[in-house]
This record gives sequence, C-alpha cells and structure tokens, in this order.
Amino acid sequence: MRWTIFMAVSLTAVPAAAQEVAIDSSVYRERADGSGGRQIEPATRLLRGDRVVTIMRWQPPRAGRFTVVSAVPPQLAIESASQAGIEVSTDGGLSWRRLADPDAVPRGTTHLRWQLGDEGRMSYRAVVR
Repeated sequence: MRWTIFMAVSLTAVPAAAQEVAIDSSVYRERADGSGGRQIEPATRLLRGDRVVTIMRWQPPRAGRFTVVSAVPPQLAIESASQAGIEVSTDGGLSWRRLADPDAVPRGTTHLRWQLGDEGRMSYRAVVR
C-alpha cells in the first residue's frame, strides 16, 4: 500500500491558543544502513511497515507559553517521542496523560500535546500501518 507525502500536511500542529505559532513539519523515512546504524532521508513515498521520523520546529510570534495539539495520522503508530513530559490522548483528544518515559508511547495514540515557549523542536518515531 502506498502512502504519499501528503501525510506531512496532516501532521501540522495547531496551537490551542488564539495566537498563531509558526510550526514546520517534516517527515523522513528511517532505514538501516550497512554498518548497523540508522539513517533518515526525506520521505517522498511511504509504504506499510516503513519507519518514519517526524520533526516539528516552531517559532512563537512573541514571548509566552503556548499549548500545541497535533493529531496523529491514523496510518501511523507512534513508538517514541523526543520530549519527556509530552501528553498523549488515545481517545481523540478527550482525555490526556503525561508520559514519564517518551520511549513508552501507548498504542492507539491519536493526539500529542505539549507546551512550548521559545523557538524549539520536537520529533517522534512511528511505523506506517
């Protein structure tokens, strides 16, 4: 089954506050290299079973704290996130749970939520279903 890069558009995070925050989202395909390491390359096409890394970068328009909510495309099963303290929802954003361990994202995660202040970045790893 083919998944095209249109998924990147659906990964755009939406700030929960009325203020707009510039957020850029990039999707990369992760693969094993010949030396036992891992490499990422820009995703142009995704297939079931592909491992992906999504990187979100942001820059708020002014000083302050913002809450960002990002829907997880249903085609992705998140495995880990780069930030401790990120919140996850498994019921479409109705309830939230803070992760103590960013490597233990629960199955069926539908949304991510996190606080941001200054310019920064967050990433997560997932598998295409």
